[in-house]
Amino acid sequence: MNMRLLEEMYADMLDECYPTVKIAGYEYLPSIALQRLDHIAYMVGMADYESALREDYENGYGYEELFGDEEE
Repeated sequence: MNMRLLEEMYADMLDECYPTVKIAGYEYLPSIALQRLDHIAYMVGMADYESALREDYENGYGYEELFGDEEE
């Protein structure tokens, strides 16, 4: 599995689905805020996201760039 690509896809999904986080007048991307404020929640969420993408891949719905290099 291409871990770097998974991290990029997860960050993109978070940033597209959630609004920016505002703290003390500053704005942060949701992916960065979650990763830095609650790293465990970030990692659990990414694992869940990876599982959903893997299920789609196994059912023939794409993501070859993410899982295609794995041996069957």
